[in-house]
Amino acid sequence: MTTRLAALRAEYLAGLSAYLERESEAGFAHAYELGRQAMADGMGLLDMVAAHRAALDTLVLPCPPAEHPRLLEASTAFFNELLAPFELSINGYRAALAASEERFELAISGAMAGLWDWNPQTDEMYFSPLFKRIMGYSDNELPNERQAHLNAIDPRDFEQAAQSLESHLTHRRVFDVEYRIRTKLGELRWVQCRGQALWDEAGVPYRMVGWILDITDRKRDEEALRASREELRRLSAHVQQVREEEKARIARELHDDLGQQLTALKMATSILEYPADGEKRWPPPDALSGIYGMIDELVRSVRHIAADLHPVILDDLGLLPAIESLIDEFSARYRIRVIRRIEAGTIDFNRECRIEMFRMVQEALTNVARHSGASEVVLEMLREDPHCIVRVVDNGHGALHDGSKGRHSFGLLGMRERATLLGGEIRIVTQPGAGFSLTAILPLASIEMKKAR
Repeated sequence: MTTRLAALRAEYLAGLSAYLERESEAGFAHAYELGRQAMADGMGLLDMVAAHRAALDTLVLPCPPAEHPRLLEASTAFFNELLAPFELSINGYRAALAASEERFELAISGAMAGLWDWNPQTDEMYFSPLFKRIMGYSDNELPNERQAHLNAIDPRDFEQAAQSLESHLTHRRVFDVEYRIRTKLGELRWVQCRGQALWDEAGVPYRMVGWILDITDRKRDEEALRASREELRRLSAHVQQVREEEKARIARELHDDLGQQLTALKMATSILEYPADGEKRWPPPDALSGIYGMIDELVRSVRHIAADLHPVILDDLGLLPAIESLIDEFSARYRIRVIRRIEAGTIDFNRECRIEMFRMVQEALTNVARHSGASEVVLEMLREDPHCIVRVVDNGHGALHDGSKGRHSFGLLGMRERATLLGGEIRIVTQPGAGFSLTAILPLASIEMKKAR
């Protein structure tokens, strides 16, 4: 017996003895103080019971039996008062625990997570109502059976989930796994499942609790971001390729076209170095006219190259005349009829949007010429407040899908990027044998000139 416990028994015996002689409120107060002090010194309920039993043996048993009922009743009242601090402390712990559990439930509920509680020894399982709602069931539809959830896991993810659980139970590694589940209605959704097991002294897991969280939207966003990054990577590589091809084209035109014309011009002008023989006129009448024709061809070639690099008509006359000129050139070059429906004259296009919209129409027509096999194209530019609609529809052979993943999709990717820069979007409708329809929907707020106040 420790010194403190012996002292406690002595104090209890003296206090109970005084109370039995004179049952007073002061004795009650002393009992409460003894209990409070014992709890502060780290004594437990069993220690209190032992002190009370020893006091009864000393104070009550030696008394006449007729006195026992009164003495036992008074002793019980004294002992109950001594236990009051312990009871208050236990109730406080219970209240704190209940509040903590309530806060945990609120936090989990706010996170939209469904709770589960599993006994690995008996395989008993509990699913919270929110867990069942994530699975697509009401509270009374999904049984609290582990197999009910296992059956819903997508077969492609089942092995990964099982291995993660086994690793946690055996090696105490973190259990945090993402997998797909099939809901009651057959919808495939992604969930994140986390849990923590409890092990006994022998290292055997006897309980595991955790939660699942619906992460379908996050997964879709991640997939969209991944696809967007892949498209941007492919587009960037294509831009580099196109840039090199454009450089090669310009170099070829400069060499084959301008170079040849300049060589011919040099040969023609060299005639002027030699004086005429006899009475012939000098220079020959047709020499200068030929030189003038060569110079005109040079000017046309330079203008053609410059127009391909940047259509000057955009800056001089504006977007609509530039598109009209583009259509005329397209029809003449590819022998494809273009039906125009341009009703956007009321739109005062700002300078920032002109080149983007011109290149979108140019790329759409180029795709028609290269891939569609069409004989006719309808081009529309309409004002439909609050948008400007640009639509290119051909009567070609169409495609199985919108072409966004096809080998010739870089032009479409470029158009999507240009539309995005203007705050708009590209919509594509196509089917095999039904032609190809491309529609750019652009907000007027981003393409119209701002009006001065």
